[in-house]
Amino acid sequence: MSRLKYALLCVAVLAGVHTASAQEPWDPATYPDERGFQQRMAPMLERIAAGGFGIRSLAHSKCPDTGLPVKTWAIKGDTIISPYTGRKYVQGETGYFGPKARNEAGEIIAFGGDPLKYDLPPATATLLLNPDDEKARTFLSIPGNLRQQYHFACKNCARFYPLLADTMGEEWRSEFPRSVGDYAEKRRPSDGSSREWLDLSKAHNLVGEPGELLGGNTFDGGTENHKTMWRSSALLYSQLFPEDALISGYPAAEAARLTKQMLVDYMKRLLQVGNGEYDSEVYYPHSIEAFLNLYDFSPDPETKRFAQLILDYYFATYGLKVVDGAQAGAMKRGYLPDSELDEMEAMQWAFFNRTSRDMASAKVTIQQATTTYRPNRVIYNITRKNISLPFEAKMSRPFYHMDYPHAFAETFYHSAHFALGNVQMTIVDNPNQQMVWSVIAEGENGPLAFSGGHPMRESTSGHSPYTQTLHSKGTIIVLTAPSQVAGSTAVIGPQGATLQRANLWHLPKEHQPLEFEQANRQKYASAPLHPISEPDDTSAESIADFWRQSQGSASTWFYYPKSIQPQWIDEVYYFDAHQVWVAVRPLTPHHFRVAPSEDVVDELSSRKAKRFFQDYHLLSVLGEASGYIVEVAEKSDYDSMAKFVRALETRTFTATGDLRSIAYESIHGDKMEMVYEPSGLRCQARINGEVQDWSNHTEGAVYQSPYIKVKDGVFTLDDGQEGYKVDFTGDRPIWSSLY
Repeated sequence: MSRLKYALLCVAVLAGVHTASAQEPWDPATYPDERGFQQRMAPMLERIAAGGFGIRSLAHSKCPDTGLPVKTWAIKGDTIISPYTGRKYVQGETGYFGPKARNEAGEIIAFGGDPLKYDLPPATATLLLNPDDEKARTFLSIPGNLRQQYHFACKNCARFYPLLADTMGEEWRSEFPRSVGDYAEKRRPSDGSSREWLDLSKAHNLVGEPGELLGGNTFDGGTENHKTMWRSSALLYSQLFPEDALISGYPAAEAARLTKQMLVDYMKRLLQVGNGEYDSEVYYPHSIEAFLNLYDFSPDPETKRFAQLILDYYFATYGLKVVDGAQAGAMKRGYLPDSELDEMEAMQWAFFNRTSRDMASAKVTIQQATTTYRPNRVIYNITRKNISLPFEAKMSRPFYHMDYPHAFAETFYHSAHFALGNVQMTIVDNPNQQMVWSVIAEGENGPLAFSGGHPMRESTSGHSPYTQTLHSKGTIIVLTAPSQVAGSTAVIGPQGATLQRANLWHLPKEHQPLEFEQANRQKYASAPLHPISEPDDTSAESIADFWRQSQGSASTWFYYPKSIQPQWIDEVYYFDAHQVWVAVRPLTPHHFRVAPSEDVVDELSSRKAKRFFQDYHLLSVLGEASGYIVEVAEKSDYDSMAKFVRALETRTFTATGDLRSIAYESIHGDKMEMVYEPSGLRCQARINGEVQDWSNHTEGAVYQSPYIKVKDGVFTLDDGQEGYKVDFTGDRPIWSSLY
C-alpha cells in the first residue's frame, strides 16, 4: 500500500464514522474519536521508519589494531578488511542477530535471533512512505530475511505482505510464499542465545500441532502470544497466497481449516474459562497485532468477524482495569509501569487518549499505525471510565494453558482516581513475570504505581509462595511467613483421601487446586527464611549486596514511586499520590526504607536493581512473619492528610503475636479477617462475616462486574447507557443489543 492509498483508506474510515449513530453498539464505526486518532497517528510512519533497519543483522567484530567495532555482512570464517587500518582478519562469532550461513551464490540464507521482530516494522514504514526505497527493498530480499517466520517476525511479515507485496519484484513475490511453505525450525531465536538451541519436542511451524490449544503443546509449544502470532499469520497467508501454496508443508486450504478452527476454539475457551496470559502489558500487544492483521486483511468475512470479537475481548477486559494508561491489579506476565513507555500504554493512548504522560514523542507499532480496527463506543467508555465509579469486579483465571478453569481468584476495585486489584494464587507457574497485586493511581506525568511482596528472587515482579494477601475495595493486607514443616501433618483432599504433602506436586490434573496449592508450597517454599540487615543508602556496593541477600529473606517489601517521599506518622507511612492518599501500616516494629540517590543507582552493578531503583524506592518490613496493611483513598474524601490520618486512627486492628491471624476494619468500613495458611498459597478469610470461597468466588463466571460479564460462552458489555452481548455457545458468535 502506498502512502496515498493509506491516506485514502483513512479518509474512507473517517467518512464512515459520520454514520456511527445508525450502527449497532458493537460496530467499530461507533468509535467516537476518529479525528483524534488520525491526528495521533499522523507522524507515526515517520517515527517508525526512523528506527532504522539492517544494523542489528550485521556481524560484530573488532579491528585487531585499534579495538574499534566493525560491523559487516559476514559469516564466521569470512575475511574482513579493517576500515580503520586496512588489515585483513578473520570474522569470529557474528553475534546474536548476525549472519550465520551463505548459499552457493554467496547470499546470506540464515541469521541468528529474530531480527525482523525489530527491523521489519521500520522497513515497512520506509516503503509505505517511499515504495521505491532501494535499501529497504534489497534488505527484505535477502534470503535469510525471507525465511524468518518465528512468531514475532511472522506477525510483522503478515502485515508487510498484504500492504506491500505488490510493490516488491516478481522474484520476491514468488520466493516469499515458498519460504513460508518450507518454514519449520527446531531453534528458539527469541528466547536468547543461551536457550536458542535447546531441544524442542517438535519443530515449531506456522500451523502447529492439531489437537493442542492454539496448536502448541504445553511443554514447549510456545506461549499464548507466540501461538496467536503463528496461527493468525498461517491463516492469513493461507487466505492470501495462491491456492497451490503451502504453509509449513500443509496445503493452503488445509492450513486455513486447521488454524481457523484453532483460533475459534481459543475464542470459545476465552468465554468459558478466560485466558491464561491475562492482562499482560508485555505480551498483549503482540497478540493484538496478530489479530489486527486478520481483521484488516482477511478476505473471509467470518474470519474478520472472529478477529473483531477477540480484539474486542482484549481491549474491553484490559480497559476495565486501566488507570492513567496502565494496568492496575493482577497481571499474568507483566511488570509495574516505569519511566519508559511500554507498547500497551502506547496502544491505549493511541485509541483512548487518556494518560498523564507526555506523549509528544510516543511511537506505536506498524500494525496500529495502519489498522482500520477501532474499539467500539462501549469499549471506549469503559476504558476511559465514562461510567459510574467506584465499582468492584471479580474474575476467575485458569491455569496458563487454559486446561484447568477457576484456578486463580481475582478481585478488583476501581475508584475515581485509582484502582487496586489482587489475585489468589494456587500454583507457582510463572514466578518471575507476574503482578499478584498492585495499586495504580493517576499521576501528573505518568501513572503512580505501588506493589510489593516477599523478595524471593532477584525480581520485583513474580509470585513468592511465602506471601499471602487479602483484598477488599481500597485495602489490602500482605503477609509473609515460613512454611509448615514438610511431612508434619497430612492433608485431607477434597474427596476425603489422606495425601502425603511431600508428594503432592506429582498429582495428576484431575485433582483439585487445593492439592496443587499445597504441593507448590512444599516444592517451592521449603527453605527457611533468613534475616536481612539495612543497607547503606550511600553505597552502591551495599545496595547491591542487600538486593542479592534479600532473596528468600524474612521480610516483605513495599514498592513506591521514588518521586513520592512518605511521612512517618503514628506508626504508619503516608504517601501523597497526586489525587490519592496511600497509607502503609507495617505489622512488625522492624522496618526501613531503601532510597538510594541517582548517583548511587548509576553505580549499581546489578542490572535488575538498577532498573528498579531508577523509578522506585522500597520499604522493607522485617520478621520471621512480616507484612503490612495498605489503605488507599480519594483525596476528595479526605481533603487533607491530617483528616486521612485521623480516619485511620479510628480503625480497629488485632493480630496474634505470630501474625498468623489478623482482624482489621478498613477505612472503607469492611471487616477483614485473615488467617495465614502455612501449608498453602492462599489465606483463609472472611470479609464482613462472609467466608471467601476462592475456588468458587465467581460462581462459575470468568468476569463478574457491572460493565463486563463473561460466563458459559456469553460475553456481555454494558457502559450504563448502551450495551450488547455476544453468544458463542454455538458454532458461530451471535451479537445482540441489550437495549
